[in-house]
Amino acid sequence: MMSLDPRTKLLILSITSVFVFLNESIVIECLFTVISILLLLQAKEFLTVSKYGILFIILLMTQLFLILKLPITVGAIIYMFDIYIRKLIPCFMLGTFLIHTTKVSTFLAALSRLHLSKGFTIALSVTLRYFPTMAEEWNCIKDAMVLRGITVSFTGVLRHPVKIMEYVYVPMLVSASKISDEITQAAITRGIDHIGRRSCLEKVCFSVWDALIISIYMGIICMIVLNLVWGGIFP
Repeated sequence: MMSLDPRTKLLILSITSVFVFLNESIVIECLFTVISILLLLQAKEFLTVSKYGILFIILLMTQLFLILKLPITVGAIIYMFDIYIRKLIPCFMLGTFLIHTTKVSTFLAALSRLHLSKGFTIALSVTLRYFPTMAEEWNCIKDAMVLRGITVSFTGVLRHPVKIMEYVYVPMLVSASKISDEITQAAITRGIDHIGRRSCLEKVCFSVWDALIISIYMGIICMIVLNLVWGGIFP
């Protein structure tokens, strides 16, 4: 299985987060999405791929076929939301790829090579562990609410708005605060705030795959710049 350096994952996520909004071409946008899908597939994140892939196709078909048949005002509103959500999809997929395929110890080892500030490094490391823990807590709360006959969905919010607020969102806020404290305490116990040079057993290095992925993204950046300068090169 292809293994990328955490620094490469951060780099391509940063590139995608910036240039996907500068891009005006559907072809390049699809290229961003296809690369993200391929990375998730090789990481065996099939559920994530199916969820975001189907959503992207639906939004793309909406722009190409449905919006043209709607009144101008309604079509413009739907078009705005359609474009914005679709541009976020590759960012979400690469974020999921980073979180699900990177151990915190490997992430710390990679960031230490960049000589970043300790505060920034600690914040990123805690964030990397925070979201999976919150997802587990969210699933537990949803299961508990189902046993009480409350469905955490759009229809459930319409039927029981007060109960959803009391039994779902309040526990989530309490859990968020508790989890952040627990993760911080665990990190301090492991010596994350040590001022000296840290040793690490994790081997972190760039590979041929890293060079290939970075080259592909540099090529995409060149395509976006050319499209912006000369306009209409890529549809």
